[in-house]
Amino acid sequence: MKKLLFLLPILLFAIDLQFKCDEILHKQAFDICYSCKYKHPLAVTYILKGDLVQKKLSRKHLTFRPDYNLPAKCRSYSKDYSRTGYDRGHLAPNAAFDYNRAIQKQTFLMSNIAPQKPQLNRRLWAKIEKFTRILAIKYGKIEVTTGVCGNKGYIKNGVGIPKYWFKIIYIPKLQKSPAFLVPNTNAVGRRKIKEFLVDVKEIKEKCGF
Repeated sequence: MKKLLFLLPILLFAIDLQFKCDEILHKQAFDICYSCKYKHPLAVTYILKGDLVQKKLSRKHLTFRPDYNLPAKCRSYSKDYSRTGYDRGHLAPNAAFDYNRAIQKQTFLMSNIAPQKPQLNRRLWAKIEKFTRILAIKYGKIEVTTGVCGNKGYIKNGVGIPKYWFKIIYIPKLQKSPAFLVPNTNAVGRRKIKEFLVDVKEIKEKCGF
């Protein structure tokens, strides 16, 4: 099993987040640590540049597609999520890469998708992603790790359901890493993002890294 070491928070917290990746996928603008056991990514890491995040190319005609760079036994499919009560949640969000059509398409690969409750995906998590883009615009460049951890069952085709979603944002200019840890429930949809700000150490402890 391959290990992917995320160094973003180390400068400030001296913490190494080590994920046991069955597959490591290098896309044009982001890297994926993927779990064949759960058929979804464990983490995605990328750099976000403030001068690019406001281009806003349309997502029209973009569709979810299997990632054929994964072994067949590891793949998930868009239909696995149908009528399950879970959205297809992006780890590398389309809105972060809507300056480039090819990268946009890569964000819709199922290797970048994990089950996410609708009210979390469409409300609270959307706010966290918007906040991330605002930081990129303000500080010029940030480094982001988005991940999931825990398991509370399965949807179709053996796709695992994460207990938590998290995002770690490293701001080089400040040498600070604001982070969020959110339970994968509909109940958090209307809550404020500041309620879920955590120290990176809490993510390490809660997720068992």
